[in-house]
Amino acid sequence: MIHMTVLAAFIPYNTLVVAAGVAAVGCAAGVIGTFGVLRKRALVGDAAAHATLVGVASALLLTGQRDLAVLLVGGLISAMVAIALLVLIRKFTRTRDDAAIAIVLSVSFGIGITLISGMVSRGIPGSGGLERFLLGHTASLTAHDATLLGAVSAISVLCVVVGLKEATMVAFDPDFATAAGWPAATIDFVLVALVAVMVVVGLPAAGAVLVTALVVIPPAVARQWTERIVPMLVIAGVVGLISALSGVMISSLAVQLPTGPIVVLVATSFLIFSVFLAPCRGIVWRTRSTCVFPSDSYDENNTETTADTVTERKS
Repeated sequence: MIHMTVLAAFIPYNTLVVAAGVAAVGCAAGVIGTFGVLRKRALVGDAAAHATLVGVASALLLTGQRDLAVLLVGGLISAMVAIALLVLIRKFTRTRDDAAIAIVLSVSFGIGITLISGMVSRGIPGSGGLERFLLGHTASLTAHDATLLGAVSAISVLCVVVGLKEATMVAFDPDFATAAGWPAATIDFVLVALVAVMVVVGLPAAGAVLVTALVVIPPAVARQWTERIVPMLVIAGVVGLISALSGVMISSLAVQLPTGPIVVLVATSFLIFSVFLAPCRGIVWRTRSTCVFPSDSYDENNTETTADTVTERKS
């Protein structure tokens, strides 16, 4: 308690509010994004993120309210519509997955930018500043907004904890899950929906352009360090949490730096470190293993020994 009082004395209240909200989103995005990465649905989250602008603008047009909860609900609806369009395009056309994602992403993003620009040019009340959803707007977060983000993040993580066994089975072997009688399609849909929820909740923190990084980079870091699902979830959550807190603190010290991009850059530094130094999978580790056990030298020595043995037998 004393430590919290001392901390609050040196850190502005608004910074603490922003840190709490962004940290909750970063941690939950790392945990939820783990299943998206394992199911190879990272680009689906990117398409959903770019589609959220349509929902945000539409929610303001229909309700006339600038409340964050209303805007995020609109963003979630448009994100789910984008995911549904991906499924329909893939099912009823001959378009490949990557092309379908590119189509939905670019078209929805274009519609969102057009709506927001048109609302600002016509002077619609409350439309000013909506473009900040592109790169995030943590500076304007209130205590109510931070509580909302934290509550949604906690509920999302709780859903994963409750259905961890089922989610793990569908993530690694959906065919076996279906054969075992589990509703694999429903579980897969819930996992994708949770990714969409975290993408929408992460809009104030990183914006539509960068929010996918919160869902993808922490799991990618965790994947370098472990092959077990529970440690992977923990590492991804911790990386997301530390990245979020570091980004908020750095941006609060350097006024001209936005929080969202800094959070992404901090997470990227974790990824670079892991790619080089993670045990067993890191580049340095594999290079050292190759030097200690050079396969070429072994093959040459083995070939020479075999040749000598054959020669001795012939003689």
